[in-house]
Amino acid sequence: MVAPSAFAQEDEKTSWQFNGAIRGNYQYLDYAPSRKGVFEFDTLIGKVAYDDGSIIGSGQIRYYRYSKRMTGGTDSGEMVFLQHLWMGYRFVDKSELTVGLSSQPFGLYPYAGNNLLESMAYWAGYEDTQSLGLKYSRKDGALETQLAIYPSDGGYGWASVSSGNSLERESARYSYHAVNGNQESNTAVARVAYDIQHGKDRTSEIGLSYLNGRIDSTINQGGSRDAMAAHYAGSFGKLGVRLQAMQYNYRLSGSPTTILIGSYGYSNELATKGNIYIANVSYALDGSIGALGGFTVYNDYSVLNKSAAGLVDSSQNVTGVSATAGKLRVYVDYMQGKNSTFMSPRGYTGLGTGAETNNTGKRLNINVGYYF
Repeated sequence: MVAPSAFAQEDEKTSWQFNGAIRGNYQYLDYAPSRKGVFEFDTLIGKVAYDDGSIIGSGQIRYYRYSKRMTGGTDSGEMVFLQHLWMGYRFVDKSELTVGLSSQPFGLYPYAGNNLLESMAYWAGYEDTQSLGLKYSRKDGALETQLAIYPSDGGYGWASVSSGNSLERESARYSYHAVNGNQESNTAVARVAYDIQHGKDRTSEIGLSYLNGRIDSTINQGGSRDAMAAHYAGSFGKLGVRLQAMQYNYRLSGSPTTILIGSYGYSNELATKGNIYIANVSYALDGSIGALGGFTVYNDYSVLNKSAAGLVDSSQNVTGVSATAGKLRVYVDYMQGKNSTFMSPRGYTGLGTGAETNNTGKRLNINVGYYF
């Protein structure tokens, strides 16, 4: 999920930036025989950005192709969708107002973790979540404030839907949103964060977030949802620590215990009420191995505790290392999941009903990206 902005080629003579990435992925899933020891194309990314000091804007489009190994069916599949697309204005006081498809300012922002597949909060739709609306951001000394209103979830892109690949067009999108009869609307988000300086190269950020919105429904599940989070992000030289505790609640007609959410072409269940906890640590290493340098080792852990009786909790742990070599970036992640969307055999029901048995998985994931 990590964006290629850190590898942008900047031209000091122009306000425009054009860049992108092409990525391949090696995977070994102990619970999927067809995906053991496979290296395949992953993503093609194109990005444009504009910043003349006052007028600002950014957009990113992505193309994915799933082989038959990945779909688990008789057909391969393709998707194209926007990751984000917004424009705005930077005021004299450096505050910014943007309109368009942008990242919701909630919790550890913009990312909670260090690995490519993010955290349990992402899979639940509360991290790196893109929606369509207005966002205002400002900083007053050590205090940062962000307010946003999103009338729409931003819609979806295009997918080569067929019975042989089981892709769903409504789920052809970057971030997780309610789908298949339910739709998010009029979502308001507020986030405040305060920076504390402990000395040279030692800082802490503490923050609170709140989200409230509507769920429109054609299947008689309309209602509302809210979520709140407290987070901490610390940087102590080469050591990084990121912690978050959050809770969310869908108050829907009929009081269902799960709701369908979708992204990357597929929908899956999510418990309608739960708590998510995140504990991530990272450490930057000196030195290099051949052309590889900029090593960061990390361990990212997150858990979803579901409130309804009979639903089995979900968790995931990712131990990994990232490195760079010129325009190449590499992630090597060893993932362990329990009722986890992409790290266990319980992909569709994992974050919802879950299961007591046959619910754990191990995955070795190596992602190699060329950022241009």
